[in-house]
Amino acid sequence: MKTYQTLKRWLADGCIYYTAITVFFLFINFVSGGAGAIRASSFLLMLPCGLMISVGTQILRNKKLSNGIRYWSHYLFTFLGAFLFLWLPADSAATPMAGFLLFLLFSILYWIVFLLGVLISKRIQRAMTKG
Repeated sequence: MKTYQTLKRWLADGCIYYTAITVFFLFINFVSGGAGAIRASSFLLMLPCGLMISVGTQILRNKKLSNGIRYWSHYLFTFLGAFLFLWLPADSAATPMAGFLLFLLFSILYWIVFLLGVLISKRIQRAMTKG
């Protein structure tokens, strides 16, 4: 029964991430005036990306692991999902320096958003326990 719940949570989270990624890219496409139209194959690759991020989220929720392992595993799975299913299939002819800068930008944005999420959730938990 526990395995079924874990699988159900993984798939549900993966679909939520897929929706968020798709809406983000559609918004970017809309703002840019449709200049970089998104191919159907790109939409299909967003689902495995969402599922990969969901694996990281499942590890993040595992309280048996230390915080460092949970946080770095979530980062690793999120980065691998974005790299393997969004960046590589895009057939970008970027230079190694552009790839490094994209990696750096992704990492900085990830850790800012992640730390804000942790701080907000801690504050909410503290407020809920007070009253």
